[in-house]
Order: sequence, then C-alpha cells, then structure tokens
Amino acid sequence: MNKLIRVVTTAFLAVLSTAGFIAVLGITVGLLTVLSAAGAADLPRKEPPPPVAAPIGKYPVGKYPVGKYPVGKYPQPVVTKG
Repeated sequence: MNKLIRVVTTAFLAVLSTAGFIAVLGITVGLLTVLSAAGAADLPRKEPPPPVAAPIGKYPVGKYPVGKYPVGKYPQPVVTKG
C-alpha cells in the first residue's frame, strides 16, 4: 500500500510540475511577445523631409504677359516718333 501511495504521489507531482512548466513557459512566451512588440514600437522610423517653403519675392509673378492678351494676338509694338 505504501508503494502505491508513493507511485500515485510521484505521478501527481510529475503532472503538476509538467503543468506548471507549461504555464511558466506560456507566460514567458507571452511576455516576450509583448516586450518585442513594445520594443519595435520604440524604434526610430525614417520620416519624409519637411516641405521646403518657397522663398517669398523671388519669382517674377506678373512680369510676363501670360494670359493678358487673346490667343494669337500679340501686343502691338510701341511706335515712337523721333
């Protein structure tokens, strides 16, 4: 009878230790997964360069006769007397 109790107790503790090992292993894997995701979120990402503002007052806006005359008709040359 004593031997039977010892075998049953040993088997029970073996199952319990196996279940405990699997539980600890599962917790460890889950923790590593969460930590790796958090670590990946902290990695620097390459960002596009900021847009460059156009310099003000450098372009000849309104200095060329684009759109000021009808198509096909050019401004008449200025005739000076002299």
